[in-house]
Amino acid sequence: MTTTRASTADVSTSAADTHPNEKEAPVAATPEITSVTPTSNGSVPVREGLTVHATDDGPVRVLTIDNVTKRNAFGGDMAPMLHRLLLDADADPGVRAIVVTGAGTESFSSGHDLQEVLKNPETAGDPVANAAFTTPPLLGTPVIAAVNGNAYAAGFILAMNCDLRIAGTNARFCAVGARIGLVPVGGQLSRLLDVVGYPVAFKLLATATPIDAEEALRVNFVTEVCDPAQTVERAVALGQHIAGSSPAVVRAVKTGLRASLAKGINAGAALEPQLAAVIRALPDGDEGVSSFLEKRPPVYPAAPTDLQDQLDAVAEF
Repeated sequence: MTTTRASTADVSTSAADTHPNEKEAPVAATPEITSVTPTSNGSVPVREGLTVHATDDGPVRVLTIDNVTKRNAFGGDMAPMLHRLLLDADADPGVRAIVVTGAGTESFSSGHDLQEVLKNPETAGDPVANAAFTTPPLLGTPVIAAVNGNAYAAGFILAMNCDLRIAGTNARFCAVGARIGLVPVGGQLSRLLDVVGYPVAFKLLATATPIDAEEALRVNFVTEVCDPAQTVERAVALGQHIAGSSPAVVRAVKTGLRASLAKGINAGAALEPQLAAVIRALPDGDEGVSSFLEKRPPVYPAAPTDLQDQLDAVAEF
């Protein structure tokens, strides 16, 4: 899998460079970005000059944040670009899992390009401009973060909001808000609590102290630690494993878990038979049982294009 590196400025300033004394920078307003279409060799073409790349590895779409000279900081229209590519991947019936990673093995993302906050301070914390970082939980397609090096500030928020995280041994995670005078946003006061529990979440947010990959594994923030050279490979392998399951059921699972987290266990339990009824109308159940009896791998169809709308309606999202 190859990517073409976009040109970047020579001078780099990011949250990882300056922690804990500088603030996160904003991103630009969402530009018009055309839907990505896989080529005959499976790759997804990216217009010259963009700094988020998309490639397909079978049913897994890999989105690569590429701003290496600035530790893959988000600058210009990179954040809205990532947002559009996430939505495009979720709408593509051929994509059954998404991997988000940073170019190279030295940094996932150090957050926003802090030089830009000085030029455009009014967009700092803008939920629309920063929608990419909180979008993964809203998608029906599973999103896996493959993290090497720094996942700081907005990079931390993005990794946290993915469904699963695989870390290279050099990974470091940091929620910088409390040390720079900013309330942690983007799900840090809500979703993080579900990922690691109250004591760990409070310590991470109140001290703004980085944790390494082993500590992240110990507190269940990541599910696996591996050599940095294998992080993307391991994430793609996990995505391909998920892709072997019914994509309709996977969407129902993610919707049900999201509802339980948002509305409580009792609401989630009440929702289970309603989600099951939606899926029962699809051929996936027959295929699953037939493949088991015939002792062959199941071949599940793509989820209907309106399935997520049906599931969200049942869950009242």
